[in-house]
Amino acid sequence: MPTAKAYTRALEAAEAPRASLHTATDVAHQRAEKAQNLVEQAARAAQTVVQQANQNLDLALQLTGTAASGYQSVQAELAKQVRQAVQRTQDALTQASWVRSPTALLDLQNSYLTDSVRAALATNARLAEIAADVARQAADKLQRRAA
Repeated sequence: MPTAKAYTRALEAAEAPRASLHTATDVAHQRAEKAQNLVEQAARAAQTVVQQANQNLDLALQLTGTAASGYQSVQAELAKQVRQAVQRTQDALTQASWVRSPTALLDLQNSYLTDSVRAALATNARLAEIAADVARQAADKLQRRAA
């Protein structure tokens, strides 16, 4: 005849699948919650990275616009200098055709060279101002971004 111990073992064996199922369900639920938390953290991190990338792209576009504006200013200044140089050369050649002495020709050449050097220095000063202005604008944009 079966003993009480045998009945207890039989009862434990019969209830074991239920207990195992309950334990497995609890573990699966806990793991699902952890996985959900990890997915949410990854989504937040990805969203932060995307926002940072968008801000960096916006700043890059602003800086590119500033550089392009500076480039256009430099181009305009150089075109102006070339037009003035051509005009000075034409004027000097016209005046040279009316010169009657070697001394007057040397004076004309001296005046032409002096004017050309002054114009080149003025152009270089203007280009330096443009470069400083572009650098200042870029620095302002970077400082605003950092703030």
